[in-house]
Amino acid sequence: MEIDRVATTSTEQQRQRVPALPDDVLVEILSRVPYCSLCRFKCVSRSWLALCSDPGLRKRSPQTLAGFFCYTRLDFRRHLLNLSGKGRPLVDPSLPFLRGYSNILLMHSCNGLLLCRCSKLGRPREFEYVVCNPATEEWIVLPHRPHTQVDIEHTIRLGFDPTESSHFTVFVFLPGGQYHIKDAEIYSSETGGWIYKQSGWGANIKAAENHDSETVFFNGNLHMTTLGSSVLIVDKEGKTWRNIPLPDMEGSRCRSIGHSQRHLYAMRISYGADRQLSIWVLEDCDNEPWTLKHTVSLVEPFRNQLGFYYVLAIHPDRNLIFLSVLLGMQRSLMSYDMDIRKGHVICSLDEYCLPPYEPYIPSFTELLSDSH
Repeated sequence: MEIDRVATTSTEQQRQRVPALPDDVLVEILSRVPYCSLCRFKCVSRSWLALCSDPGLRKRSPQTLAGFFCYTRLDFRRHLLNLSGKGRPLVDPSLPFLRGYSNILLMHSCNGLLLCRCSKLGRPREFEYVVCNPATEEWIVLPHRPHTQVDIEHTIRLGFDPTESSHFTVFVFLPGGQYHIKDAEIYSSETGGWIYKQSGWGANIKAAENHDSETVFFNGNLHMTTLGSSVLIVDKEGKTWRNIPLPDMEGSRCRSIGHSQRHLYAMRISYGADRQLSIWVLEDCDNEPWTLKHTVSLVEPFRNQLGFYYVLAIHPDRNLIFLSVLLGMQRSLMSYDMDIRKGHVICSLDEYCLPPYEPYIPSFTELLSDSH
């Protein structure tokens, strides 16, 4: 008993000698910790539970990929695939807070915000574009575009980066015939208005429409694939227009792009006997050469079966690729870890429509505009 008392006293003296961090310093440290880690820290003690539950800390904490928005095959209901493969999704995919609409079509997702085309109740042919945050249930109706008489677009995309600004940008690319992009209209939530810009990509550029065109937004620039073998880049003010060639391998074109660890990635799957996945990284968009980062035959990590593989996304913080995989008659959501060269089945996709799917990274940033 005496030994236990001495040991306890010694431990208490050591704790007393450890200086406590000021609350503001501790909050600054924790604001750099991913939100999923904060949730685990809540189990440490009651004081940690109170600290990690602070709404201000949650807003500042970096988020990561939580799942994919998709639609069910039978009744075309919107669903959020949870990357954990179990449990309820983080947000309600039906977006019940968007009131006054009969049909809500998800057009694009970017870093926690959703761009939706919403048909009005009782007037199905009339629609509005809405930007919403399903985590905070805030939403903004975009004003009508003053430069275009008819609501028609080639492609509409959303740009948002909460690490740089709480404002978002909407890009509307106007058609010029046969997949050509003629002009663009750009909305800024900072100014609350639209600007009109002529396309600076040239007359010969062809891009797929809406969901058939892959886009990523970072460093204040929208990156979008073409029907050729290049990536189109435009800044959020429409001042800089660039066209970067994609890497080419054995004459096959690579059109799948993603953003991870602050770099632009390009991915391609060959449909030879080995089903080879090749991954390139562009470390500097101002210096165009691509670097081949990783190659693997997908037959080995995915049960030694030939199948159809579709790249859905690359993880924003890890060397992890997500794919829709059709093996035999079964379709699954799978991940491939480049570091350990192994595949993992997350869940079945048999009840959902074919990709593309919209990746979802939650954001608790408040919309800096006249939101609902």
